[in-house]
Amino acid sequence: MVSTKPQPSDSNIPSTGKTVGLNVNPTGAGVFGFSNFAETWNGRMAMIGLVAGFANEVLTGKGILAQVGITGGISVLFALFFTGFTVATLLGYYAVKATRDAE
Repeated sequence: MVSTKPQPSDSNIPSTGKTVGLNVNPTGAGVFGFSNFAETWNGRMAMIGLVAGFANEVLTGKGILAQVGITGGISVLFALFFTGFTVATLLGYYAVKATRDAE
């Protein structure tokens, strides 16, 4: 299990002295990596992409999956696999978070 402590240089973040497990950037500081700033922009770009996909669906009459070439057969299986992988990843994230919060 990886554990890190907040660095003394982070003066704007109160130090609790508690170790944080499985967290790449426990302070959320910085611009790159898993920081609050980067994740905020990641969410914004995802929202813009989803709206653009829906707008393109209205304009072309093709669904979002058909726009990227997923029309049936084995392509649908790949889409389902990646959806399942995403759900499994989210479940793992929340399980780790619940375990950490219980400590």
